[in-house]
Amino acid sequence: MPRKTDRRHRQGDESRHKILATTLEIASERGYEGTTMGLVTERTGLPASSVYWHFKNKDELLAETLEFSYRQWRASSPTWEDVDEAGVDDLRAEVRRRLRAASRALLTSPEFWRLGLMLALERRTKEPAARRRYVEVRGETASAIAHWWASVLPVALRESDETLPDRLARVHLALMDGFFIGRRADERWDVETMVELMADGMAAYVEGAVTSR
Repeated sequence: MPRKTDRRHRQGDESRHKILATTLEIASERGYEGTTMGLVTERTGLPASSVYWHFKNKDELLAETLEFSYRQWRASSPTWEDVDEAGVDDLRAEVRRRLRAASRALLTSPEFWRLGLMLALERRTKEPAARRRYVEVRGETASAIAHWWASVLPVALRESDETLPDRLARVHLALMDGFFIGRRADERWDVETMVELMADGMAAYVEGAVTSR
């Protein structure tokens, strides 16, 4: 027979997950201002005391919701692990593969990107904890992408321009921002064509940098 404490923990975890999932849904619809503890309580059907037991205020709740959506997105996004010392045979094909996986993650788990962009556009006297966490997460993602670029760039090029991997990582994130907004505004976009254009542009830039040395 399950112990009461185990059952309480399970129920607590279920309530927490329900609160986070509901908050993510509301925040994606209404943004920071439109998300309230009262609305979260109403939509979850949980007592207000339960919501406040898990999260002391809206700022903490949205910060945890951002983290929750980030974990969902990471589960479907490319890992950006470094390639081995042998490198890649076809840089253009490898960049296409990576961007294709990243764009697929935006389509299957868009909530993190949507909420993140909303928070990025927020300007307040006191910065919300959720926005700070988004900036941190974005920085972590950019760092992982930069490490990947450093592992696939020709050694001579990387040594002659040490900032190139970081610049390419920032371009990648900017392209994903634009891809996400464009696809949301017009679902007729051909995803594969857009991925090829973005990947070919980045690969061509690297190839041009190699030949100009």
